[in-house]
Amino acid sequence: MTKFKLFPSARASALAALSLALTLTQASAEEKAAKTSTDIKPALSNTDLDEEQLRLAAIIHKRIVDYQQIKNKTNANKPQPFAAYKDTTKSGAQFDMLPIKAGTFTWKGEQQGDTLEVTLSPFWMGKTEVTWEEYEPFMLSEIPRQKNGEVLDFMRPQIKNDIDFIARPTPPYHPMTYGMQRNKRPAVSMTQHAANKYCQWLSFHTGHFYRLPTEAEWEYACRADSNTKYSWGDKPEDAIHYAWLGGNEASHYQEPGKKKPNAWGLLDMHGNAQEWTLDQYVHNRKTYFAKDKVNNPWIKATKPYPHVTKGGHWKLPLEKITAASRIPSDPKWKKSDPQSPKSQWYHTDTPWLGLRIVRPVKIPTIEEMYHYWNSGVAEDDL
Repeated sequence: MTKFKLFPSARASALAALSLALTLTQASAEEKAAKTSTDIKPALSNTDLDEEQLRLAAIIHKRIVDYQQIKNKTNANKPQPFAAYKDTTKSGAQFDMLPIKAGTFTWKGEQQGDTLEVTLSPFWMGKTEVTWEEYEPFMLSEIPRQKNGEVLDFMRPQIKNDIDFIARPTPPYHPMTYGMQRNKRPAVSMTQHAANKYCQWLSFHTGHFYRLPTEAEWEYACRADSNTKYSWGDKPEDAIHYAWLGGNEASHYQEPGKKKPNAWGLLDMHGNAQEWTLDQYVHNRKTYFAKDKVNNPWIKATKPYPHVTKGGHWKLPLEKITAASRIPSDPKWKKSDPQSPKSQWYHTDTPWLGLRIVRPVKIPTIEEMYHYWNSGVAEDDL
């Protein structure tokens, strides 16, 4: 991960934020002890963290905690109800978040014997894929940036708003809509790193913690408390009512919400735009975790490829977009990128790859936020 040189004013701010981080972490000890156990492998490390990124995580954490306290006070000091809600980006784009109740499901992989019993804590999930209206204000930064998305060193002393220190994509070489319509369509072609940083940027703006779903969360939400092959059941002939699929090179993505939702109200979980998850792809999850039951599992990235994407896209046949289908990311997705090394921000050959966001009910710690938004393996190693 890139290490950032901080100028004196920024360094003072960083030290203050790090002091705040320690205070908040100690204050949340009781909260930590009470939370549901998690199976994260490899375990999250609290050493050798990037100072600037930890500073930003601490600032955003405080904004989220403060906002939650304000919301509770306006609700007679009661926690926010676990119900559907709308949120709004700084640009005015609105998006819907739906409640996904806690529960347990059977997680089956491609290999024989790869079966796990998974228990998940409650979270909210985006009703649809993230659209261009939501994503483009993040993608198109007004401040000149280095290839890694950080602001240029000589400009750092001039930056007044901490949100501008969050890494943002460099300008794309061509419109990322690939000649398709933009309005109300899914944002596509971002890397997992770009999707993670979007979640960080969105969290700063909204006062809610957002991240990518884990693979288990995505599949659980897609199945909606069922064991069927698809979110709508097992009948292939019903796919036409729920999914965009089987297209050809002349086809294109569609506006989310034109098909029927699953039982929990989520739209376009199959087809349309393929969706990122947080997880590194491993062939056998049971072997990886070395147990039969897991809680809130996350296979944290240790290398740039492959990561798990879910749901498939509009060009794929039905058998490729089941709830259990797992499509690993591939360096070939950047084949036409003229840069060397390849961009951290764009998969130039995936006009069908997008994202959907989640928000866990329990606010993570500062260190956890740091790890959700910073994989440490964003750069291609090929």
